[in-house]
This record gives sequence, C-alpha cells and structure tokens, in this order.
Amino acid sequence: MKKIFKNIVVVLMVFSFAGCENYFNTDPSDIINSEDYVSSQSEMYSGYLGIITKLQDVGDQLIFMSDIRADFMEPTADAPQDLWQLYQYNYSQTNEFADPVDIYAVIIACNDYLAKMFAYREEIGDAMDSATETNYKALISGTLRIKAWTYFQLAKQYGRAIYFDDPVTELKDVSDNAIFTELTSVEQIVDKCLDLIDNGVNGIDGTLEMNWGDWLDPENPTDGQYQHWQYITPDWLCLRCELLVTKNEGWAWIKDQILDRLLEAFYEDPYVYSLNAGWNSNYYRIFAEGTYYRRSAISSIIYDYTNNQTNDLITYFGKRYPAKYLIRPTSYATSKYSDSDRRGRYTNFLSQDGDTVIGKYHANYRWRQPYQSDASIPLYRGHDLHFWLAEAENHLGYWQPAGTLLNEGVAGRFPDQGEFDRNNDPDQWDARYRDFLLHRSYNNIGIEGVVNGDFFELPDPSAEDYDLTEAERIKAYDLALLDAMLLEFPAEGRVMGMLFRMANRYNDMSIIADRVVPKYPAGMQETIREKIMNGEFFIDWELGL
Repeated sequence: MKKIFKNIVVVLMVFSFAGCENYFNTDPSDIINSEDYVSSQSEMYSGYLGIITKLQDVGDQLIFMSDIRADFMEPTADAPQDLWQLYQYNYSQTNEFADPVDIYAVIIACNDYLAKMFAYREEIGDAMDSATETNYKALISGTLRIKAWTYFQLAKQYGRAIYFDDPVTELKDVSDNAIFTELTSVEQIVDKCLDLIDNGVNGIDGTLEMNWGDWLDPENPTDGQYQHWQYITPDWLCLRCELLVTKNEGWAWIKDQILDRLLEAFYEDPYVYSLNAGWNSNYYRIFAEGTYYRRSAISSIIYDYTNNQTNDLITYFGKRYPAKYLIRPTSYATSKYSDSDRRGRYTNFLSQDGDTVIGKYHANYRWRQPYQSDASIPLYRGHDLHFWLAEAENHLGYWQPAGTLLNEGVAGRFPDQGEFDRNNDPDQWDARYRDFLLHRSYNNIGIEGVVNGDFFELPDPSAEDYDLTEAERIKAYDLALLDAMLLEFPAEGRVMGMLFRMANRYNDMSIIADRVVPKYPAGMQETIREKIMNGEFFIDWELGL
C-alpha cells in the first residue's frame, strides 16, 4: 500500500503541480476547461493541487507589486519600466506587475473546483466512504480559505474587487450583476472573506484541515517526504486573525485562540512558534531551508524546481549573470537595523559582488545554485501569532504583555517562573503566560529579543509623569508594532496590508507616508507623499464594470 500511494504522489506532482492545463487554463480570459475532471476519488486531490499551481503563479508577483511601493525595495537602473511605475505610484492599465489576471485565475479555479466537487458528491451519493467524506469536506474547506485569502490580497493591493461564485465555464460579461458584484472597499471584501470562512457553503465552513499524510501514505502519515504538504493551504486561524485585525475587532477571540494555539504547539515541541534564544543563530533558516522551517512555518507557497515549479525571486533580487539586477534594498530601510539585528545584514540584505542585495529566501549556498529558483514564500509564520497576540493585548488594555511580547519577551521580563507568580499584575497578565516559561531552555524572549533587535520605547502608564489617554497609549503601541512589522516582514508581499490597516484604523494616511516617503530621493518625496495622502495608495486598475 505504501508503494502504491507514493507512486500516485509522483504522478500527481508531475501532472498537477508542474502543469495543470488538463484542469485549469492559465488565462482566465479564456474559457475554463469544463470537462468533468472530478469523476474519481483521485481527481478530487489532483484538482485541488491544480489550484495550488495558481497560487504559485501569484506568489512572487504579490511581493513585487506590494513591496516596491513600501519602504524596503527600490528598482535598479536595469529594472523594467513597469516596476519603476509602481515605485513612483504611477498606474497604467498595461503594467504587467499590476495586472490582477493571475490573482483572479486563482478565484476562477476555486469556483470551478467547488462546482465540480459538489456535482461529484451528488452523483456518487452514499458510495463515498467515511474517510473520503472527511477528505472531501477538508478539500472544500481548504478551497474556501484559498478563495478568501486571494480576495484578501485583492483588498490589500487594489482596495476593491469583483466578487463571484460562478464557475465561469464560458466567457461572460463582467458587468452582469446576476453573476458579478463589485466590492468597493477593503471592509466589504473582508466581510465577504469572513463569511467564506465562518459560514462556508453547502454546510461546510472554512476551518477544516486536510490531513495529507493520511492520504498520501496511510501506513506512515508523518513521513517527512510529505510534511510540506501540510503547509500548502492558508491556515484558517491565521487568516481569520488577520481579517479581524483589519476590521479592528475580535480582540478577545484573537487572544484566546492564539494563546491556545501557542501552548498546544509548545507542549508538542518547545521549539515550534516559540521565540526563544535559539533564534539568534537560526533566524535565517526561516527563508533558507528551501521548503519550510518547521519551527516557524504555518502556511507557505511552496515550489519545487525538479517539477518545473520556480519563482523569480533570485532573478529579481540577486546578481545572476547574465541576468540583470532588478530590485535592491533601500539605504533608508537597511539603516533601520542595528548592526547586531540578525534580520538585517544576516538575512534581509546581503553583500554580493560589491552591491547590497535582498538576501531573504536565499542563503549564500543558494546563490551558488542559480537554477534552484524555488524558495518558499511564507503566507503565515510563527512570528505572526506573536504580533497579533501583542496587538490584541494592546486593544484589550493589557499594555504590559503587549509591550513585553514586542520587546524582551516573557522570560526577559520574568527571569524565573516564581517571579512571574510573585510579581505579575493579575489584571494585566493571563495565567497562560506562565506556560511561556515552563521550558527553561526554550523560554520566550520576545519579537525583538530573538534577533538582538533594538527594543522599542513605549509609554509606561505606571510612570509618575504619564499623561496619555488610553486611546493615545493604544495608538502609540500600535505604531510601535507597525514599525516592528516593517522590520520583520519586508519582501514577503505583506507590509502594505499592515500599513493600510493602521492608517485606516486611525483615519490617517500619514502613517503610511511617514514610513514610505523617506526612501525616495529628495526631489520625489513631496510628490509621493501627496499621492499617498490623496488616496492613491491602492493600485488603480480598471475592473471592466
């Protein structure tokens, strides 16, 4: 049985991951192949993997289109004009990096797959065994999450989207209101995404997880050969947390869910998601392990060059002769890292042939393998949980744990467990934080502590001269968290969403401008600031309605 399942996996990876034209065309302006490919149990899985290939198509594009407009990246003299246009906040309808066609292709693939899965389920009725039924529901649930995650990317990049559930098996007029609905704000899109997760469709919500090991190799489901399959779908808890922080609500739910997730992980393996001293020498491995780094990875877009699955990250970020060097880190962004901060010259930027290049994803050994352009792109990783937990604590009024999670960590604040029991303020500290201290060799030393980063100076309500309102204090902590996010997450295609949620929360676009404009030459700064302040933050793309 084990050999049979491994052979099936090889077939699926060759035909589904490498090229899925049998299931989905690459261009959603064309008619989707409407053959009933979900006609047997194996095709339930191969059809799902076809959706994953669509995610691979958009992974690097989201990084280029997003971060070229944030603080960390700038184009080089050899970069194409389309990159320069995005960098300058100029938008044209022919810009290849701004074109959402591949993003909508993911949505079309999801809709097509869902329609055919439901038809298949109805056709076979009671013939589906219980194990397949479980997997069927999990695959539907995962598809709902991919669809929600994809719409959320449209929200963060364009601020609006066309929503539809139709499988679009033939060309249709996008102005047909019976099929297509324009969502005109981030808030509308976020609500639709939450609905997909919470309510789902046909009685299946977006919170179920597919156990790929049980299907791929039922005799050895934890075989390391297949572990990375567990990461290919956006995690439901992470996606829901990010949606809620964007809505500026659900703080108590976020806190409880993340504390439970972290403690569950700690007791299974004290390394996983635990920001401890071991990160000082291992931080780079988040991006250099190739497929995933178990201590950190939650969800990723995963590539495999042996199956012709690659991205353009090395091509754009590194000097690969005869290829051009297209995107580099800005001197403004690199100057924000202290010499001891391991996210700086150890990971986010490296020296190559006398120039500073973006080093994330490709440790030195990967620069020597130019064909291996298959670094995974994280969608969510362990640091996200700590950031959201700190953000939730802040908005719940618990400033001590919020600042502690950001800076020195629970173990840094309480050098021993007894000190936590004696000195913590029960009105501030949830008792579950005691478990952050249980594994003394792996204790929590904070977001900044694990990378030797500079601690943030935060208002202290216990100080004698403290004179802020609670709303002012919360905002100060939020902005510190935002600045830490800009240090932690550059070149991952996510910081523009983080910038917008804080600016939107406080109705102040200068929160974005103050952090992005300084990277530009002096002669451009006034123009870029004016564009951001005037609402030109989102990419302007004609949706055809």
